[in-house]
Amino acid sequence: MGSPDFIRHIGVGESLFHTAADGTVQPLVATGWEVSADLSSATITVNRGIPFHSGHGEFGEVTADDVAWSMNQANPSITRFTAHLNAGLFTAAWGEWRVTGEYEVEFDFVQFDPSALSDILNLSGRSFTVFSKAAFDTNGEGWAEDKIVATGPFEAEEWRSDRITVVSRYSAGGSHHVEGMTPRTDRIEFIEITEPFTRLVSLENGTVDAAILEPLEASRAREGGFQSGGVVKEVQLGIFFGGNLWEHTYAATGEELPVKAPFVHDQAWIGNPDGKHDGGQPSDDMEQARLVRRALALSINRDRINQEVLGGAGSPVHVAYFSTSHPNWDARWEYPYSPVQAKDILENQIVSDYRQTGHVSEEALNGNSFDIQISALPEFGTESGVMHRVTAELASDWGNLGIFVRTGVFSYDMIRDSLVRRNQGTPLLTSCGIGTESLPWSSPKGVMQTTLTRGGASCMIESPEILDFYRRMATAENDESARQAADEYLDYVYHWVLQPGVVSVPIEIYYHPDKIKTWSPRPMISGLFGDVWNLELR
Repeated sequence: MGSPDFIRHIGVGESLFHTAADGTVQPLVATGWEVSADLSSATITVNRGIPFHSGHGEFGEVTADDVAWSMNQANPSITRFTAHLNAGLFTAAWGEWRVTGEYEVEFDFVQFDPSALSDILNLSGRSFTVFSKAAFDTNGEGWAEDKIVATGPFEAEEWRSDRITVVSRYSAGGSHHVEGMTPRTDRIEFIEITEPFTRLVSLENGTVDAAILEPLEASRAREGGFQSGGVVKEVQLGIFFGGNLWEHTYAATGEELPVKAPFVHDQAWIGNPDGKHDGGQPSDDMEQARLVRRALALSINRDRINQEVLGGAGSPVHVAYFSTSHPNWDARWEYPYSPVQAKDILENQIVSDYRQTGHVSEEALNGNSFDIQISALPEFGTESGVMHRVTAELASDWGNLGIFVRTGVFSYDMIRDSLVRRNQGTPLLTSCGIGTESLPWSSPKGVMQTTLTRGGASCMIESPEILDFYRRMATAENDESARQAADEYLDYVYHWVLQPGVVSVPIEIYYHPDKIKTWSPRPMISGLFGDVWNLELR
């Protein structure tokens, strides 16, 4: 099952919980969960009396069967070939969900994580949608591919490749079972406009009444008198140095991992913990690759990128997942912009036994130059101006060192298979799931950099030390223990230069004040907007 996240973002699908305006986690399709004392298992109680959509037939109310089936279909450890966007998180978190009563589900944790309620079980997080099992069983997979039977406050009226129209379930009366989630607008049409500047022009000429805008376009919208719904997300872009797969066994089972594709050739930025490439002799490959990554991190002009790409609206990021504006931040975790120091590292502190090609001269960097590709993941859509501009700036910074740099901004569908199979060996420009400025300092981090997510996508980094830090953060008995583990995780990824940051990117929704009275979506962990039921017309 590969249902897209935006089914929930447009108000058609729902998860088990939601985050209220005050930041507390509240019941939605579930009423709550109870975790065992040893953190090995949990029981979820399903909310009674929630009806499924009736536009494609009558399928009754949600039961534990629907909840367990929906999750198991999305979990690659249960349904092998699932294409769900968040599959790696589910297989890292738990095993099969079991129905133990009409409104009760149980499961065993692979790794307990207290942030599950606010993330992978939450409407605003990297979650799943509860669908009707009966609708699927009755009509089959082909029927269910383009007909949604879920529980959201809206139903899909029309679904085309470039636009979706949703209508309120309560136009004729009634209300959603959660206060405040009854739609204020009967019908909303979502139009896919991939190019950021075209979205701005469409807002200006009245083709659309509201648009998600990147920083440069947002500045013009403000000048044009359009109303901001506020910053819905401030995404951190970081360079995750893919291919550094340092675990030897599966974290969940202890089984030996298969041969790792990124180690077939010796790439300058990939450290092999066994110290061997192409059957060669052992070498100090880990330190050599670390120095290469450090040189690349030191050559990033974060302030220039923030000014030229974001008009100064963002802020520099030095280590992904950590905000430099947080009270805990310390300058010792920064990579100061120093192309001179970066060149010195590459020219004088390493020996080039790594792979080189003919794109650079033999003399460049004292013969130590190499080719590299930056693969940008679709944080704001594949046509995102920000992603193209940031990759171009990075290519300029790295190219000025004497390195040959290629760039590519890929759709998730194009690159997903390589992230699942763990054969993607290029640096990834991404937020890696949770990279936002608002991410709490001590919240569990690093699961996407471990073998716990095998079967789903990852950030193409796997480290036994990160696995340990993540488990310590997830099971910390108090805030101080969690903070200590977070600090040690930060020390580790900073030293090994696994995820140097670039910039944070604020994303805002702007709307025409003569058409829309108000729309103030709350910040989302996943997706770029939500709370569409709060959109109110003039």
